[in-house]
Amino acid sequence: MKTKQTKKVFTTNKKTDLFDSVRSRVSAKDKGCTVIIPHVCNNINLFGAGFASAVASNYPVVKENFHLLGKQAKLGHTQFVSAYHDREYGHEIIFANMIAQNSTISPKNPRPLNYIALAYCLNDVRLYASSYKKNTDNTNVEIHCPKFGSGLAGGDWRFILQMLEDAWFNIKNIYIYSL
Repeated sequence: MKTKQTKKVFTTNKKTDLFDSVRSRVSAKDKGCTVIIPHVCNNINLFGAGFASAVASNYPVVKENFHLLGKQAKLGHTQFVSAYHDREYGHEIIFANMIAQNSTISPKNPRPLNYIALAYCLNDVRLYASSYKKNTDNTNVEIHCPKFGSGLAGGDWRFILQMLEDAWFNIKNIYIYSL
């Protein structure tokens, strides 16, 4: 996998399956870790387009939990869903459903991504990762994610990347996939 390093953020331009990479990290004995997979969700209870569609196919429990939010899916809220637990090594795959998209893209709403809501969500992920590490005897935690917020949500990836570098300063490794 060809990667480009920017601080502690690794991005890949090669089509690499995010889910395969994550499963291998979670089930590795010596250098395994828990992986958080953040992605942007909308506030209108839709979970079936873009990256969310792939999540629903691979981990239906994430979609089911998202729909349980219903009207509680307010901008700036992050829902954490444990989707897999490796029994042998104890590592997990945890999805962070970041509610940062106001409705869907339309002529009246060309950028449904709300940057302020995204900032709150990125901070929630940082706090969750720190708390998780502390509460599990310093289990390594990594973030693996798509270029969230820049596809169907209409955001500017260069700006989003700067936001996550600022917000996730204390997370050891962040892997971003071009899907």
